[in-house]
Amino acid sequence: MIWRCVICYVFVALTLKSLLSHINFAHSRSPDFRLVCGIDGCTKEYRVYNSFWYHIRRTHSQYLDGVSSSRSHRRERSALNEASGEPRRTDSNNLWTYNVRPTLEAQDTQNSSDTPDNETTLENNVDLQPSLLVPVEHFGDFDTFDTGETVFSGLNSNTVLRSPSSVKAPDVLLNETSDSNPTPPLPDRPSDESSSTCLPQETMNDELSSDDVLSRHATAIVMTAREKHHLSQSGVNDVVAAVQEYQAQLLNNLRNQLQTVFNRHAGSELQQEALGLFDSFKDPFAAVSTSYRQDSVIKEKFSFVEAEEVSVGLAVCCQKREKRRDLAIKNKCFHYIPLIKSLEQLLSHPKIFAMINGRSQKCSSGYFYDIIDGELMLSHPLFSSRPSALQIILYSDEIEICNPLGSHASKNKLLMFYYTLGNINPKYRSKLASIRLLAIAKQSELSERGVDAILARLHEDLVKLYNGVKIHLPCGEHEIYGAVVSICGDTLAQYELCGFKEGVGFAYSKCRHCECSFEDMQMFYNEENFEQRTLERHFRQCSDIEKASTEYLRNSLKTTYGVNQRSKVMDFPGFNLIQQTPQDIMHVILEGIAPLEIKCMLKQLVILGQLDLDVFNADIIGFPYSPQDTRDRPSPIAYSTLASNDNKLKQSSGQMLVLLKILPFLLDVIKGTAYFSFILELLELVQILFSPVISLETIDKLKVLIEQHLKHFKDLFSENNITPKQHYLIHVPSQIKLLGPMLRHMCMRFESKHCFFKKWVSKVNFKNVCKSLIKHNQMFECCQNVNSSNHPIFASECVLGPVSEVKNMPYLKGKVRDYFGVDQINHAVSVKWITLNGNKYIREKTLLVCMANASSLPEFGLVRNVFVINSSLYCFECQMYSTVCFDRDYMSYKIEVPNLAEATELVNADNLVDFTPYYSFIHRDITYVPVKYYLGDVIELHKASNV
Repeated sequence: MIWRCVICYVFVALTLKSLLSHINFAHSRSPDFRLVCGIDGCTKEYRVYNSFWYHIRRTHSQYLDGVSSSRSHRRERSALNEASGEPRRTDSNNLWTYNVRPTLEAQDTQNSSDTPDNETTLENNVDLQPSLLVPVEHFGDFDTFDTGETVFSGLNSNTVLRSPSSVKAPDVLLNETSDSNPTPPLPDRPSDESSSTCLPQETMNDELSSDDVLSRHATAIVMTAREKHHLSQSGVNDVVAAVQEYQAQLLNNLRNQLQTVFNRHAGSELQQEALGLFDSFKDPFAAVSTSYRQDSVIKEKFSFVEAEEVSVGLAVCCQKREKRRDLAIKNKCFHYIPLIKSLEQLLSHPKIFAMINGRSQKCSSGYFYDIIDGELMLSHPLFSSRPSALQIILYSDEIEICNPLGSHASKNKLLMFYYTLGNINPKYRSKLASIRLLAIAKQSELSERGVDAILARLHEDLVKLYNGVKIHLPCGEHEIYGAVVSICGDTLAQYELCGFKEGVGFAYSKCRHCECSFEDMQMFYNEENFEQRTLERHFRQCSDIEKASTEYLRNSLKTTYGVNQRSKVMDFPGFNLIQQTPQDIMHVILEGIAPLEIKCMLKQLVILGQLDLDVFNADIIGFPYSPQDTRDRPSPIAYSTLASNDNKLKQSSGQMLVLLKILPFLLDVIKGTAYFSFILELLELVQILFSPVISLETIDKLKVLIEQHLKHFKDLFSENNITPKQHYLIHVPSQIKLLGPMLRHMCMRFESKHCFFKKWVSKVNFKNVCKSLIKHNQMFECCQNVNSSNHPIFASECVLGPVSEVKNMPYLKGKVRDYFGVDQINHAVSVKWITLNGNKYIREKTLLVCMANASSLPEFGLVRNVFVINSSLYCFECQMYSTVCFDRDYMSYKIEVPNLAEATELVNADNLVDFTPYYSFIHRDITYVPVKYYLGDVIELHKASNV
């Protein structure tokens, strides 16, 4: 049955509940709200919506139970009328419904009549003037209303609503027969309960599962739209109502087309069963029409993980009671998502489980590509015996959700805990969907126990996971193992979690990896010159602090050791807080060392008169940035920035990365000076540290470069001290050997996860902001497993730009045959650009590393065309360039553009040497290709893999 609002004449619904919800939200608050029931001829009038709703529940509850119950109610009523000899009463008095005509009875009469035309049949069988028991003036113009006998009715061509006296049967028939839309294919479904009993049992099960699938997808659509795009609840309800209205219109249109076909082919036995499909249709959005229903369906049908509210103490607060404020006691708590249940939810998706359950392949000997290539995997008690165990990467950070300069800045600071899995393929690990929330707390409520309260609850789950825990997945029961492989974060977060002194300036030992003093930090630049911290010594130092007899002695030991307290992290199974807390290259390099050293150099050059800052800023603005660097183009550097005493350049991490790539071209005027050589050393270090593949030989080279670079810094800027972040560089080579490339532990994508919560903050209240934010996050995550064939982690693996047909198909077929050995091409298109796993390749702009020459130099090729063949093969037609050399003065490759008459080559997207898109530009009549990381080991690993 379709219900239509007789107040606005616009809203249409498939259920009475949806209609009542619309009246409540859209009309009930109107000052002149007035409503007559009108259902089954009821003349009750109401001015309050709640009274009207209770009247529906008491008097007309059969219409709230759905289609089938209302149909059976009418059958019983009709049977009683016929038994008592009364004339059959129709539903024409139900003012909220409208119906399709002619009815099935009229069609049967038509089939049995000898009259050649349909006018007589319609006039004899269709009541064109229903009796209305409610005053017409209450509903307005009834020319836009239609009633009938059948339960299902719709907006169609034969309900072009005029006054009942002016409607003529020939006009109705003309509207029906003039509809020439083709009939869409319909599923083979029974029309009612009686017919469904004749079908096999497995068919009935399929029907139920099909309705359930529709309902699940409808729920996922609504919840994903709300959580992903941060919609208000009223906005979500409006979207659901609009979709339901469109759905009703669509069903009615399909019914009209089907009715037209039956009118052309009279006598079909499938007519009643086919039209019954529309009566038995269940609105999949009915279950999510309100916020309460949305939350209920999510928790019932999806693997929703409820967050735990863990109390950490009590606090005294003021509560407003009427006109006075009384003191009250409230719980101080944090919200924690059970780790095992969160992993079970993530692994319930078949594609993710297949990727993680499959054993990761290690690189060739002597190369480091991922965590599994590190030495930790060989010595760890769990990973050495169970290589497929879950590699948990933790991250912690504080975020400010209010104006940082406002009066509530520190009051609403939140502590966030995230985790991801090192088992996820690196090309998917940077997706935000692979980073999951673990805990959230107000920093002010952890003032007494600190982060140890969260770590203690996490420790319980980690112990279970380390010993093996069984989880229930759609494919059956599985036992999983796992342990923490690294804890990432900025320096302050890592020191806080591990119990070290957060302010390293007030500690005698300033490094968490070695026992170095400030004086030794200024003199020595090699890791071997320092005594390394060990887990056993750290245990002993924590014990000495705890056993100190006086507070003065305890504080002195804390300052000497650089340790505040024994951390709960020490109890994590199989975790070494000295070795498994790697340095983050984003905070250490992009927000620490690079701004400091570039600022020192620019300040010195400006003072000496060797550099004009205005010209330098003009070059920054006018530099020909590539399409991928345009968004993060560096900002001009002001004189006040150079004159400040801090070590900042007021550039973001992304801007610093682009600035480092183009800096040699901006400093061309000082080429050959000691300052220029110093900057080239910095760039060489950065390119190695950001490389996705590093060999043992490169690690040894890196160790020498770091020592040499720190010595040059001290020689050039003797008035500046070596900072702790500069000292941390000497420990990076050993950390790469232990945990793989530093790129795998970078915090940049973790910090991007904050955006989801910061956008929600403006739409939630601050009474319990942690609970509100974690609820939105859990709603969003549980909707990600609805589609078993896809997941947001794998989303946008391939995105195509504007598509055009291939103009020279014989030429393409010949190329494909020569390079790939494919003889048959069923379908091929050309695209302007294509995005594969986050890398965007643009025709006539992008350069690809297609191969390596005999000197291990990359051979670049300009993308001339991008082809998609048979919807599965992505290939590039490249114009090959000749690589002259690697120009160390600009830390870029020098290339030569060949004659355009040379033949092009076809390259498979899966066989590229490096998947990063590159761009060239001309400097002093020479073409250069800047790079952001070292390509030497990438090329060597590609060669070793193809042997």
